[in-house]
This record gives sequence, C-alpha cells and structure tokens, in this order.
Amino acid sequence: MSVVVRPVGGLRTNDCSSVEVRDRITAEFATLPFLGTLTCQTERVVAGAIEEIVFTYTVGQSGIADSGWLKLCFRYYSDWDLQTTDPAGRDFATASLVSRSVLGGASPDGRATVQRLATRYDVKGGERPFQKSLLVHVVDGYLRPGDVIEIRLGDRRFGGPGTRVQTFVEDDFEVHLYVDPLGTSRMAHAAVAKLAVTPGPPDRLVVHGPRVVGAGTTMARLRTHLQDRWGNACQDVAATVRAEADGEKIAAATTPASGWAYAVLDVPAEKTSIKLTAAANGASFGPCTVAIDVVEDLPAPRGLFCDLHVHSNDTVGTQDTDWNLRYGRDIGGLDVLGYTANDFQITDGAWSEVVAACRTAAEDGTFVCFPGVEWCGTAGVGGDHNVVFLDEDTTIARSLEWRQGMAAAAPTPQTWPITELYAAYEKEPEAYLLIPHVGGRRAVLDWHHPELERLIEVHSSWGSSPWFLEDALARGLKVGASAASDEHRGRPGGGAPGANIFGGHGGLTGVLAEQLTAKHVGRALRSRRTWATTGARAVALLRSGEDWMGDEILTAAAELTADYAVYGSTGIEDLLIYDTHGPLWRRDLNAETGLSDSLVRIRWGGARHRDRYRWATWTGRLQVDGSSLDSVAPWAISHPEQRIDTDGQVVNWHTATYGADIGLIVRLGDLAQARLHIETTVLEEEHRASLTVTGAQLLDQTEITETTGGLNLHIQVERVADPSALPVTVTGALTLTLPRERSAVYLRAAQSDGHQIWTSPLFVTRAQAQP
Repeated sequence: MSVVVRPVGGLRTNDCSSVEVRDRITAEFATLPFLGTLTCQTERVVAGAIEEIVFTYTVGQSGIADSGWLKLCFRYYSDWDLQTTDPAGRDFATASLVSRSVLGGASPDGRATVQRLATRYDVKGGERPFQKSLLVHVVDGYLRPGDVIEIRLGDRRFGGPGTRVQTFVEDDFEVHLYVDPLGTSRMAHAAVAKLAVTPGPPDRLVVHGPRVVGAGTTMARLRTHLQDRWGNACQDVAATVRAEADGEKIAAATTPASGWAYAVLDVPAEKTSIKLTAAANGASFGPCTVAIDVVEDLPAPRGLFCDLHVHSNDTVGTQDTDWNLRYGRDIGGLDVLGYTANDFQITDGAWSEVVAACRTAAEDGTFVCFPGVEWCGTAGVGGDHNVVFLDEDTTIARSLEWRQGMAAAAPTPQTWPITELYAAYEKEPEAYLLIPHVGGRRAVLDWHHPELERLIEVHSSWGSSPWFLEDALARGLKVGASAASDEHRGRPGGGAPGANIFGGHGGLTGVLAEQLTAKHVGRALRSRRTWATTGARAVALLRSGEDWMGDEILTAAAELTADYAVYGSTGIEDLLIYDTHGPLWRRDLNAETGLSDSLVRIRWGGARHRDRYRWATWTGRLQVDGSSLDSVAPWAISHPEQRIDTDGQVVNWHTATYGADIGLIVRLGDLAQARLHIETTVLEEEHRASLTVTGAQLLDQTEITETTGGLNLHIQVERVADPSALPVTVTGALTLTLPRERSAVYLRAAQSDGHQIWTSPLFVTRAQAQP
C-alpha cells in the first residue's frame, strides 16, 4: 500500500536564528512597560456625581498567565463603592478584553486564549491604604503583551445608572493597578491613574464663629463659606456675603473668584442674633442665623473649638497636610487643630515635614496647631490612643512600623504594649496629652495613666460613643469629655459625613483657655476644661462656684450647688445630669415649651457593637391610620443617600446609624385618633421591631421606646414641640446630694437637630469629719 506524504510548506514561525528578526521582535515588546499601562478617559469628576468611568489597561511585556489576576485598587476610606452582581444596579463594574494583540509577530493562533474575565469587588482586597479592590481573574487561558482590557466603573451598557463617585474632594484620586503575571497570586504594582474630584455647585451657606464670649469682648469673627450638597467647600464662586442684626446691615464681604468660596466678617459681639445671607451668580443662599452670648464670668476670652484628630494623605487621609491645616482654619473655622499620623505608617521624613508645617501654620491669638500621632496598638494591648504633642518634644513612640514599601517581611514591635507608651511619656506628662479613641482598633480601658490620659472621646466621624465616657467614669477614671473628626476626607472642623464607614459628623472639643496659645490651650485641655459636641458649634458649661467642669472638688458638705448653661446652635430640647451610674436628672425642654398637638417624631438609632464596622443599616415602614398624614420631614439625616420616601399614608426608609439617632417628624391631622404601625429591620443581623402606637398613648405617655438588641439599637416614638419655639440658650442651677464616697457628675444636652453636647465632669470628694 502506498501512502502519499504531504509537504510541510513554508516556515510558519519567526526564525529567531536571524539577528534581524530577533531584534525586530525584541524591539516590539520593548515598546511596552513590563507590567503594562493604565489610562482613563476621564480627568475630572464632581464629588457625589453618577458617572460611567472607563479605564484601559494595556497588558505589558509580562503577559498574564492562565489563572493570573489584575487588581484595580483605591483608598479604603473613600466612600466610593462598586459591585459586580447586579448589571442594572448602580456601581456595576465590568472588565472585558477588547483587543487581542499579535505584538511580537504572533500568529492568529497565538493570540490570547482567555475565555473570560471574572470580576469580584473586595473592600479589603488590597494593602492599606489602597484596600478597596476590583479583582479581575483571567479564566481558562492567558493574556498576551499588548492585549487591551477595558474596565468600566458604573457600566451603563446593561441599564445601570452609573457609579456614584466619592462624595468628597480630592485633587489626585489615585487608582492603582496591580498585576499577577505568573498566576502565583503574588501581585506587583503596574501603574496608577489619577482623577480630580471637584466640589459641586453651591447648595447652602455655612457660618462658624464663637458661641460665647467673655465680658468686654467688642467684636467677634465669623468665617463663612458655600458648601455643595455633600458638604464640600465650593470653589471658584464669587459671592457676596451680608450680615444683619436688628434689621440693619452690620458687615459684608466677598468670596474670592478663585479658590475656596469663603469670607471673613467681623461683627459686634453684643449682637445676640445675626442673620447671614449670600448671593452668587443670581442665586441666594441662607439665611443662616448665628447666636453669640456674652457670659460675664467666663474664665476665657471666648469658648474655643478644637479638632484634635486630623489625618492627611501622608498616611490614610485625603489631601496633603497643608490643605488640611488651611481648611481647618479657613473653612472649618477652628481655633485649634491637632494633626494626627498613624504611627506605624508615617515615615521619619514625612513626620519632620508635618511638624514643620504645624509650626508654620500656628499663630498665637489666631490659630493653634499641635502635631500628634495615633498610637495604633491592637485592642488587646490597649487600642488606639491619640498622642498630642503640647510642647517642643515630638518624638514618636511607635507601636511598630508596618507599611507599603518596607523591606522587612514582618513587623517588629517598638513601643508595645500600651504600658510602654505610658513609660515613654510619663517623665514629663505636661508636655503630652493622650486621648483613648474609639476607631478601628478601639481603646480598651483595662489600662490607664491618670497623668497622661486626661480626656476621653465620646464622638468622632466613626459615630457617637457616649458609652466610652460612661465606662471610664464607672471605672473611677478622672477624664474629661472630648470629640474629634478623625478626619480622613480632608474636611476637618466638624466635617460632613460620608456615605459609608465615616457616617457621623466630625466632632469638636470645646475648651476654655485663658489665651489662644499652645501653652494656654494645652494647659486647659489637660485641666479638662472642656465640652464635646457631635459637630455643632454649641457650648455646654457646668460649674460649682469657682470650680469649673474638669476640676476636682474637696468638700465636707453633704450637698453641692451646680450651675449649668447650654448655648445651642439651634433649639435645645433635652438636658440630663449624669453621675457614674447613669442619668440623675432631666429637663425636658419639649415639655416646658409645650408639646405640639400634631407633631410626632419617630427616631431610631444605636450601633450593632463597639468595634470598627459598628453601623446599623435600617429599613423601615410607617403606616398611619385614623388620621391624615399631613407632612413628613426628615430629622437628623446626615447625607443625601439616607432615604426617606413618602407614599400617601405610608413612609419607607433605608438609612444607617452610627450610634446616634436619625428619623422623621410627621404632622398628623388628628393625633387622638391616629394609629402608627411601625416595622423596622437592621439588615446586618436581622434585628427586627414591630410596634403599633396610638395617639391616645402618646397623649398619655408622650414617648414610647422599644429596644432591638445590639449596642442600644432602639426605636422611639414621641411627641415634640415645634422646633422653632425651643430656646437656643438654657441656664439653671440644681442642688446635688453627695454620697460619702467619691463621685463625678456631668451634663449631657441634645439639640432639636439631633446634635449632642457633653461637659467634662465635676469630680467631687467628700472630706470625712474627724472624730
């Protein structure tokens, strides 16, 4: 049998025995960076806008092996999020191969064989600070050099609206690409693309200034700025700002045409109520009303406002240090700012620059700026403690050093555990202030140094944590009240909440200092002459004779007279006196003012637990029967994505709480006949509540509360006064019967807008009579 053999034909490969061929192919590959390039069609986006953003990745010389990975990463503390499961939903992200390269003389059969690119979103898929990650898995095949992958954030091709970009401003929002070229799951940094996130158009006018001033003060300085709907300071808007009192113009200023839209106005301090308005581009904003009270015996020229916990982008914050310091002074209207670096992440070089920037920004009489670090031991060895450097020494006692770019394969403890931190600074305690912090690695109070830890935190942008002060006092600690922003988003000074993680307003610490200098402010902070707010420019004072909040009182008397005063930024509705066991006394300003015959507030709040991701996501439904539902108004809603929707007699909500309460106020046509049916669910852990409240019950009891688990998760239905009728200033006195043992008492106040204020305690010791 004869078999015919077919000819091979011509050579169908690149004959690399030829130097010319080899050089040509090598040169083609050399046109690409080894790990590829990343580009973006978009250069600028508006904070909080809904967009479709396309990134293009060109695979580098490395190619990517079968089962390799790509990872598109951005900062964890951005409130931009993605999803890969609902094509018609918001934030849907995709990756697709749009071009199969033949670079380097590849044949058609030698092109990429990958069958699909599988995507997954992981909020901690990368390394700090670029932890939020879109992971792209190369499935069943490989990618070649020169292949082009298109990554779409907010892919609209399947009916989705796009992606909501982060809600705060950032000049250089960085998106980093990491590549696993060999399929080993070991990633290498390939490229970075940058976007500018800019503020939106003006939505409101904001004014900051002193709430109380001492006798003899003639003028007060107000700082005003225009904000967009997400709380960002607007830019490049020329506006005229006008201040009036008693119907007369008392000051005016113009914002610059470029840069932040802010202005400074000096107004007479004796004008107790000042109305401000702004006009820009044919639109008007305001009015905003600010109150100023002259307090005759105030032991300070005015009440100062501090934010003692502000990050910048040298660790995990947004914008550089200079931006944050200027923002805190000019936009945040702060008197005192405390820069804070994560101790394990800041480099020695960056720390030196930070200290220099703080020294440059400070100006006696105008602005105090303290450098500081966040000691970041884990909770089991003490937890986060802010170290504020009040004097010249700025030596960092690091917990450890562990950051991107280090050659070490494992962290080495340096100042660990918390006892070593105390030892590092106790030789000169007046030069430092340590503040236990409820953040990602919350502080634990099993360890304490009374000369160093003089204040404790009750609120930050992580949320409200009044339990922390309560726990400390119950343990016998003599600590004062403080609050801060823990600002990661470039908005120090009571900054607006973001859409996730940092869902609370930035807090503020108020302090009574004899002068606005580092020396005097540091002494006042260590003396606990403080109050804390959830971000409101409000003041709360508590005293007994010549002893002010934070002081230690030794008395042989069985009773103590205490005077209190609260100066709100809006109406005050509730005052409570606490001791180390809980509330002792309450003054209900809603009841004093007169409860409305038609207004009912439904509020819900609390957190799920005490640790990092403590927020609770609430869905709920209210149905009103027996009465018309005449109006529904959101109450204490913190940002535009907290949803409350009304449909006839039904109200639905989807919100999140971070320790404090939010809710709604309804106006009913016939309260006595009304029936309110309420159902709520906390989605993370299926905490459910269902209750029916009648108007007759509310007329009898005024408020009804149901707890639902977690960390004070609750829902409350209550009658309220017309908020416009509530007093903005409340003063009074009460007599306290003292125990024979040591005691501590402090004031907690609530405003009609949901903001809260705490004073530092008065610490009282009964002197025992000699036999």
